[in-house]
Amino acid sequence: MIPALRPLEWLLLGVSALLGLLMVGILSSIGDAPQWLPTPDADARANTLANTLVAPSATLESLAGTWQAPLFSPDRSPDRAVGQAAVSSLSSLTLTGIVLEGNLRVALLKRADGPPLKVHQDQTLPNGWRLEQLTPREARFVLDGRTQTLSLRAPRLPAPSTTPPITLPHESAP
Repeated sequence: MIPALRPLEWLLLGVSALLGLLMVGILSSIGDAPQWLPTPDADARANTLANTLVAPSATLESLAGTWQAPLFSPDRSPDRAVGQAAVSSLSSLTLTGIVLEGNLRVALLKRADGPPLKVHQDQTLPNGWRLEQLTPREARFVLDGRTQTLSLRAPRLPAPSTTPPITLPHESAP
């Protein structure tokens, strides 16, 4: 014999019955028929094609004001030139590699704050320095008669240890 159900049990039984009816409705494909829009007239299709918007064309001269007085800059002054900063020396660059093979002569440089550079011999860096000569260990740069040489770092091994190696006591095998 089943005792009387409590109110919470009746509520759960009702919720499960409603969910069961919902599942039966979904599985029986009620409401799955698509409702298509009516087909537009041929004149309406032609009219929508005629109203297609086209972006206006602009010349560089008409857009010159956008980079001379930037719209979102509070003081409306031209932006600083990127990559054109005058550098008097190559102190922010480190020579990380040299490639010398046949006619290919390339110096690989690492910037202190930026992406690495690959410079061919007689090519000019963005700051104006020209790679004049490459040797297996050095790269010589020239700017306005000044010369600066970057050298590859040679990693040094530590001095040999003076402590004797570990010796194990001699024990016979059992």
